[in-house]
Amino acid sequence: MANEISISLSIIASKNGAKFERHESFKDDMTGDGWSAGISDITITGETLGEDDVGTYGWVFVKNLSTGSAYIDIIHTDSGGDDSDDTLCRLYAGESSIFKTAGLTALYADSSAGTQQLEYAIIEL
Repeated sequence: MANEISISLSIIASKNGAKFERHESFKDDMTGDGWSAGISDITITGETLGEDDVGTYGWVFVKNLSTGSAYIDIIHTDSGGDDSDDTLCRLYAGESSIFKTAGLTALYADSSAGTQQLEYAIIEL
């Protein structure tokens, strides 16, 4: 089969009279048959996202369900310390992101403070 994944994205930025607006929608093939989804408690020591049934990570959805000023970094290596060079995205409270990986086999998340909740879905390619 083809086109099993549907993606829709929108962004609008406006400041000082300038404006950027983009709405995109497209489909992608899912060559694998697995995905992992759930809610994970993310701590400052870091957590692994997903389960073993996803071979090659493809499309990823993440949302910081927490409140407050702390953030969650989504990273591609388990650095156990300074992960600033490995951060794929940073999510403050209520923010979400969708991105496609380049064939990763693991993702990790670190909290900037305390324990925060992260909703995620990882779709295998």
